[in-house]
Amino acid sequence: QKGRVEAIAANDERAEQQRPVRNAERKALDSLGLEPGATPQEVKKRFKELVKRHHPDANGGDRSTEDRLVEINQSYNYLKSAGFG
Repeated sequence: QKGRVEAIAANDERAEQQRPVRNAERKALDSLGLEPGATPQEVKKRFKELVKRHHPDANGGDRSTEDRLVEINQSYNYLKSAGFG
């Protein structure tokens, strides 16, 4: 009985890892420079890195990367709503 339960759990885990990635999810991950299959922890870490890099306060008030910052925020918010955070 125990072996059967472990086998079912392993199959469930593999199925979850192989679930299809939606195009919007793929685009959001790409925007953050991540591959499909990234963990929620990796998404959050990358988001924080990119915000620090592109925020105007980190660039002496230069707002030239503001559009990129908006894209990063939108991608992260989408991924959070898709279960990545």
